[in-house]
Amino acid sequence: LSLLKVDVDDNVAEVHGFTAWQQAHAGLSYGLHPKVKRDDPILQSPDTGYDDGYSVKIEPEASRLNINAVLTSNDQGTLVNLFKLWGLEDKEVDLLVDSLIDWVDGDSLISLNGAEENYYLDLGFSDRPYNRTFRDLDELPLVRGFSLVENLKPNWRDYFTVWSNGPLDIHEALPELIAAAAAVEVSMAAEFRGFVAGDDSILGTEDDILFSTVGEALDDLVSPAESRELIAQRFTTKGEILRIESEGYSGNFRYLIKVISGAKGQQTDILDYQEKQLASE
Repeated sequence: LSLLKVDVDDNVAEVHGFTAWQQAHAGLSYGLHPKVKRDDPILQSPDTGYDDGYSVKIEPEASRLNINAVLTSNDQGTLVNLFKLWGLEDKEVDLLVDSLIDWVDGDSLISLNGAEENYYLDLGFSDRPYNRTFRDLDELPLVRGFSLVENLKPNWRDYFTVWSNGPLDIHEALPELIAAAAAVEVSMAAEFRGFVAGDDSILGTEDDILFSTVGEALDDLVSPAESRELIAQRFTTKGEILRIESEGYSGNFRYLIKVISGAKGQQTDILDYQEKQLASE
């Protein structure tokens, strides 16, 4: 009887796992459809009486900071401000930012506080730095000093991307990112984001209050006038590249699909695709 129970449990788990995978794909198909908007009810599966379904979330990828765009520009101010907001000391920020720059540049010249080949050779790594832009966020912890960020901000991946066009979406970026880029207090950025979300406090719905220009949004944020021209270049009013996350569930099983896609139109380009089974509840 014990052996039979194990066999039955395995079969049940296999069925639920596959059903959760199917539901995740069903949700993704709706999320990618060009006529489905972010607040469309179809993105949440209807109640069928069965314990399975899907839930889809769509957001602009520009709500996250493009680490490559920042490091290859002449303006690392957003990154410096963000690391300081997270609790890094000035010397730690200088070391980390310079090490990140050395990682993505194509030469062997060491920045003032950075790290090039000799530093990594002393640690036993002969292939570092990569001397190219980051292809995946999982490469960031390989950089000298990034452990400081991991210790202070375990969810740091929620703040960065390698897929957006560069500027931050001023309407939907997280308050800490808006504060770092616009040189304002986090509380002001949070209040601004709440204002944009409208009466329902949900971004991406019909009652959102959207600014027609970055300048108007920065006026509302009371961003410093003396550096307004530089700050404005860090933002956009709308990110075209989308992040679509579809979670399927069946019983206690969960399956998640993450897709980075171009703007919805006649043909949707898939830039990145990841799927994984989540831990069962």
